[in-house]
Amino acid sequence: MTCAEKALGDCLLHSDVILAIQDPYMAQIVDGTKNYEFRRYRLKPEVKRIWFYRTAPHSSITHVCETLLAQTRNPNDVPLEEDGLGNAEFNNKHVDWNGFDFAYKMVSVYELLRPISFEMMKETYGFKAAPRGLVYLPKTIRDTVDWKQQKLAQQALGRPDQILHMSSTLLSAGTYLLTTGSHYRHLLNPAQ
Repeated sequence: MTCAEKALGDCLLHSDVILAIQDPYMAQIVDGTKNYEFRRYRLKPEVKRIWFYRTAPHSSITHVCETLLAQTRNPNDVPLEEDGLGNAEFNNKHVDWNGFDFAYKMVSVYELLRPISFEMMKETYGFKAAPRGLVYLPKTIRDTVDWKQQKLAQQALGRPDQILHMSSTLLSAGTYLLTTGSHYRHLLNPAQ
C-alpha cells in the first residue's frame, strides 16, 4: 500500500515539520534579519527542517529551513548571540517573549521554486485544514519536492564551529555531542 492509499498519519516524516508563519516574520527570516524562530514548544530532537506555511494572503508552503536543536533560556544556558531580530528580547525575557522559551536557529533558508498552495495541500497531499500549529511533513511532499534543489535564499555565515555558539548540545539525558565542524556538517547533512 502506498502512502497515498494510507491514512496521512501513517506516512509522516519526523525529521521535517510544517509550521505556520505570518508576514513580516517570514520575510525577515529570508532577508536574514531574523535568524531564530521562537516557539512556545520544543520540537523533537529528530527535527532537522522546518517547512513554513505562510498564512493569508499566501496560504502556501513557501520556504524550508534547516534548523538545529532548540536553545532555551534556562539558568546557566548560553544566551543567543544578539545578531538577529528578537534575540536580545529572548535573552532578556522581554514581556513580549513570555512563553516563547525555545529558539530554533535558521541555518539555511530555501525558497520553494513552486510553492505548495493550500489547494494543492488538500487535493494532492490529503490535508483537511491549513496548518495552524506543528504538523509533521507527509512523506509524499518530501518525495515530490526535493528541498535541496530549491533556491537557497539565506545561509548562516562563518565557520561551522562558529555558527553554533554553544560548545555542546544536549541530545538526550546525559549524552552530549561536541559541535565541532565535522559534527556540525553531520547535523546539517544527515544521511536521510
